[in-house]
Amino acid sequence: MTDLLLIGPILASGLLAIIVAIYIFRANEKADEGDERMKEVSHLIEQGAYSFLKRQYKVLTAFTLILAVVIALVFGEFAFAIAISYILGSLASMAAGYLGIIVATRANRRTAAAAAKGGLIPAFRVAFRAGSFMGLCIAGVALTGLGLILLLWEAVFPAATTPEIWEIIVGFSFGASTVALFAKAGGGIFTKTADMAADIVGKIEHHIPEDDPRNPASIADAVGDNVGDVAGSGADIFDSNVASILAASIIGAAIDATVSTPISFAILPLLLAALGTVASVVGVFLVRPKEGEDPGPALNRGTYLTTIMFSILAVAFMSLVGLDLALAGAAILGLVAGVLIGFTSDVFTSDRGILGFKPVMNMVDAAEESPAGLILSGYSYGLLSTVPSVIGVVVALIGSFILGSTAITPGLGGWEGGIYAIAIAAVGLLATNGYIMSIDAYGPIVDNARGVIEQAHAPHEAIVACDKLDASGNTTKAITKGFAIGASAISVLALFSAFIQSAGITSVDFANPFVIAGAFIGTLIPTVFSAILVLGVSKNSGRMIKEIRRQFAEDPGILEGTSQPDYDSCIGIATHGAIRELMPGTIIAIGATILTGVILGLEALAAYLGGAVLIGFILAIMMDNAGGAWDNTKKWVESPEYKKYEKDTDKWHNVHDSVVLGDMVGDPFKDTAGPSINTLLVVLSLTATLFLPVIAMLHLWLYGLF
Repeated sequence: MTDLLLIGPILASGLLAIIVAIYIFRANEKADEGDERMKEVSHLIEQGAYSFLKRQYKVLTAFTLILAVVIALVFGEFAFAIAISYILGSLASMAAGYLGIIVATRANRRTAAAAAKGGLIPAFRVAFRAGSFMGLCIAGVALTGLGLILLLWEAVFPAATTPEIWEIIVGFSFGASTVALFAKAGGGIFTKTADMAADIVGKIEHHIPEDDPRNPASIADAVGDNVGDVAGSGADIFDSNVASILAASIIGAAIDATVSTPISFAILPLLLAALGTVASVVGVFLVRPKEGEDPGPALNRGTYLTTIMFSILAVAFMSLVGLDLALAGAAILGLVAGVLIGFTSDVFTSDRGILGFKPVMNMVDAAEESPAGLILSGYSYGLLSTVPSVIGVVVALIGSFILGSTAITPGLGGWEGGIYAIAIAAVGLLATNGYIMSIDAYGPIVDNARGVIEQAHAPHEAIVACDKLDASGNTTKAITKGFAIGASAISVLALFSAFIQSAGITSVDFANPFVIAGAFIGTLIPTVFSAILVLGVSKNSGRMIKEIRRQFAEDPGILEGTSQPDYDSCIGIATHGAIRELMPGTIIAIGATILTGVILGLEALAAYLGGAVLIGFILAIMMDNAGGAWDNTKKWVESPEYKKYEKDTDKWHNVHDSVVLGDMVGDPFKDTAGPSINTLLVVLSLTATLFLPVIAMLHLWLYGLF
């Protein structure tokens, strides 16, 4: 049984995060909601977001129940408990997304009103407080959820061993992951369907501003920011956090079963996550941009301060309980790798760059030459951005392994100690996820506020303020997606190790043609999955483009501003298409994992997971940063800082058309396919781990036929 003295601080930190989040939410609700037009636009966005979630959650509920029944029927002694865990994990992930929608759709009008009345800093405060509510809630729900479900199954199965209890909890993580995959992919298809359609017909064909109320897709575009970047990212970060903790706890439980350790290695990941949550609670109150300062540096300072606080807490805690500081070092290495990935995203996607290296400004120059030059430069910078990210992950992997394998604390040392330290590095990378998600949710809130401002015909100064907030929001989204991608890469390796341990595999022989075949198949999954999602955006946006053109042709008063567009028809197209297009990729991902193991064997399945991680990580980082760079190139040309050509002249429109084209290419990269890959990798690993007994049994049965 787990010591309640250890679970107590975990539950306390989770509840602290939730209580502080509620306090922030209540304080933010007192902010001015703006004029009647702001409220009207905001309510349209709110209704559209809830309409999409209602349809998506109906599909998810049906999928969850069907898969829960399958789990309950095909598994052995703990089948029912695993199925219940799976349902609870799915519900928790849905709740994470729903909480985000509640706060984001209420904060957009308040941010817009603050920008109209007070300018940049007051608007930033409102938007960041709203993002903090979501970030702290997600961290709190993850900790309290895992702590309570651990106590639940220990009470129900008092005779079960610790490894068996954590195997049951795998179902919780699998539920969170499958929901996150649906939410991120479906929300990504929705948001980029509307964004692309609005840009092509609005900006390029009719040269009307972004978020112009005359564009029938403008409300659907704003809805997409919420269902993709808020609900989807909330479920994604929740899933990555739970998966990293679970992987470390599975390996730790195996060590606990064989060695007497100073503190339970299965519980240690939860305790580290609790320390990170405390650091996040403090960190969100330290973000205070100076008057006239771009919010980006203030958010970065918050990231660095939160990282330092967690590092100090981790070292102090390890010293207090008598553990080798190697584990604190591994956790810090993981977090530093995350900061490095985030810093790389900042360099490649912001107009600031670093020293003389400014990819976005170079892409502006390329756009002035030709659209092809812009596309090629953005794609190339996306590829280059993988270099420091990969180096950061490699250093974290090797460094943490060396620390764990050479440590002297009982339970550490040797291969198993090194693998456990790698898993702790993954936990460290996402330990401050409360703060990470706070700055992630801030991005779509200010994006929505910018749309509300424009549709409410607010003063130009308010639009400029929201444009600055939006540009920093694009960068923070790229940074936090980098965190999530890096975390998935390291946590998937830990899950990979847990899978190998459970499967009894001692080595993976790449001289074996079955193993090589498995690796090749694994490399296909992220690429095919990405292609399905991007094609889904393309097909769905084509349907919406036809609808927008139809409305403009049949009612000229829309463009003249004398008629109201039919916003609901575009929301309906985005909703139906997103639900329809996301299902094939999810089914292929789960089905291919099980079939590879059944047909080629467990060693080939291990190679399959390795191939998927290697290709998926590179693809995700490249698409995330290339897309962010293209987006901010467009933002720069549209901003008052762009001086080369006067706005609305023919030359300006030529450059603007090029950067809008680049943005449309980057949109499904950074907001649909790229961020969905890290969730995909977790789903693949958890599918292999959870269904391992079934896969092994079917593989033996299949080969018994020949």
